[in-house]
Amino acid sequence: MSENSGFHIQTAIILVLFALVFGILYFSNRRHPFSGWIAIGYIAAFAGYLIDSNRTSSTSIGMIFLSVSLFWIFCLAIAKAIYVRCNAVFPNILAMLIVASSIVSFILLTFVAPDISIRSVLVNVVAGILLALSLPPLWRAGEELIDKALFGVIAAVSATFIARVMIVHILLDVTLTEQTYSQSTYVWIFHFTSGICGLALAVVLLFAAGYEMVLHFHTQSNLDPLTGMLNRRGLKGLFNSRPAQNQGAAYTRSIIIFDIDYFKQVNDRYGHLAGDKILQRIANTALDLCQDYGQVARTGGEEFAILTNWIPVETAQFLAQHVCDSLRLVVHPELEPNQQVTASFGLAVLTDADSFHHAMDRADKALYHAKGNGRNQVALAKAA
Repeated sequence: MSENSGFHIQTAIILVLFALVFGILYFSNRRHPFSGWIAIGYIAAFAGYLIDSNRTSSTSIGMIFLSVSLFWIFCLAIAKAIYVRCNAVFPNILAMLIVASSIVSFILLTFVAPDISIRSVLVNVVAGILLALSLPPLWRAGEELIDKALFGVIAAVSATFIARVMIVHILLDVTLTEQTYSQSTYVWIFHFTSGICGLALAVVLLFAAGYEMVLHFHTQSNLDPLTGMLNRRGLKGLFNSRPAQNQGAAYTRSIIIFDIDYFKQVNDRYGHLAGDKILQRIANTALDLCQDYGQVARTGGEEFAILTNWIPVETAQFLAQHVCDSLRLVVHPELEPNQQVTASFGLAVLTDADSFHHAMDRADKALYHAKGNGRNQVALAKAA
């Protein structure tokens, strides 16, 4: 590796470490492949860097093309990761056209009209273009600070890939040959800027991956895994962030709690798998009925809650009664024919002084009043 072997080793270690870090992040949460694509990119970058840093005049064209391909794969993998993060559709056809035309050009500049200097320009310009493919979705999604940081760093790295060959070949007037390549100014600038760009990209991508993981686990902690709706914690957060009243005195918000009647008997007789399907069906029914009126959460085993929007009390009562009437009409194939699943409801109208615990407690007392009154009905909580 000549006198720069220490630098090469350091850069290779950095690339391997980031490949491992992003690989570990991916395997810890495979549902979000953002980190997986970055890991693939840094593995390719490491392999390509290893080949190029050991390149000599006797290195075969096959190995040279492999190192170039790995460099382009690195750029494509980073771009793909950004599209995954932004939930955007990757431009596969455009990317394939760029790569295909680049391969043809590389072959022409190697065998038909050999020119290693122009070939180096091709390699870097194509890399910059492939990496720049990730800029449009970041521009569209640029509300978060991390999106702006990613856009800035990727734009800078893309520009660096293109600018460095212009500096070497135009400003420094360096002419490359196979014999002088490994000791040329171009190689020193290429490896130095590649190391800096790879490090800068890795740092901001690592922040993005960490942000994604924190956001994912925060979201998961607020969701019920069976139904996908809010859990009690998520409902509490929504309650505490509710806006002040701006709809007039006739409008208010309410908490409606409903509990499936005799659900333990359903589980005991038909099994928990059947019970889970019934819970999911009831959850979906409640979500459909309440989508214009409020948020539904699963707050316990067979207990659900509705936090209404600003609506009249009469509308909240109508909503609770409508859900109550609708649930008993839902068909459950797991049960006996014509067997109904009903629920009891407690409704508490919120006041400015209500805490989440106090509001839930009042609605819960009304729920138990409905159960004591014969179930399958709505009871209104006493005023706070």
